[in-house]
Amino acid sequence: MEINNKLKINEYVSIAQLKRKLKAYLVEQGNSDFKPSIFAQGLVVCLVMVLEELVADCLKNVNKEKSGLYTLNQLILSNLFNSSDKYDFASKYMKKYSSVLRYHDSVFFNINKVINNLEDKHGSKLMIDSDAKNIICYIILSLQYDIVGLSVNMVKYANRKTLNINVLEIVCLYIISNDLSNKIKLKLDSINISNNDEADDDIEGDVEEEVEEVEKAEAEVEVKQEVKQEVKQEVKQEVKQEVKQEVEVKKSKDKKNNDAKLENLNSTKVIKEEEKEDNEVKESKEKSKKNKSKSK
Repeated sequence: MEINNKLKINEYVSIAQLKRKLKAYLVEQGNSDFKPSIFAQGLVVCLVMVLEELVADCLKNVNKEKSGLYTLNQLILSNLFNSSDKYDFASKYMKKYSSVLRYHDSVFFNINKVINNLEDKHGSKLMIDSDAKNIICYIILSLQYDIVGLSVNMVKYANRKTLNINVLEIVCLYIISNDLSNKIKLKLDSINISNNDEADDDIEGDVEEEVEEVEKAEAEVEVKQEVKQEVKQEVKQEVKQEVKQEVEVKKSKDKKNNDAKLENLNSTKVIKEEEKEDNEVKESKEKSKKNKSKSK
């Protein structure tokens, strides 16, 4: 993607990476079904323009120090925000600014590279100190989220799912001052994506999507195999436990049966012994009678 002033988006971020970051943010916000189209590229153009304009306006109030450097610091930024309504949106964001946090990593493009390029552009004697850089990163990040959020709401209201340059222009006119938003509109109107660049971006994006799908499919297969193995182990354990219980029940029944049989045998033996004793007593009595009879 190339803009009429030679600004190249891919100098600060690859198109595929940019789209992936925006898509990830949309998913995180619960808007996974929204399509960014070329909105992401236009968003970077808008944010870089705001950053460039901000630094240019600060330079009007930067004084040369004894060291020979022109240092852009937090005080210069504060004076700029308080002296003009051009940066009312930045003044609003500053109410929630924290100097403890570092914001550059969450911006969709390499903002540090943009700032370094601006320092080089305005001469080696210009220096933006670390506090000022962090504030600039915070403002650009806040603007980034503000633009995306309002754009999504506009598209939702229109019952659509595609974010495009027209939506971006309208949102910029709403959030940013007329002077700056008009410049952004002119720049966005001059965006030209050549067929080759668009094809390359699509190919790169398709390849990454295919890789992600393959990785996702492999992960799903791996999960399924793990689940299958776990289920197999659980079933095996359950069957083993059931067999063990059945064996124990059978053993218990067999023991009861054996005990009953043994008890029956013992009872029968006792009865036989009693009968034997009775017979012996009876025989003894009869024998005694016979002997008495003979003696008579």
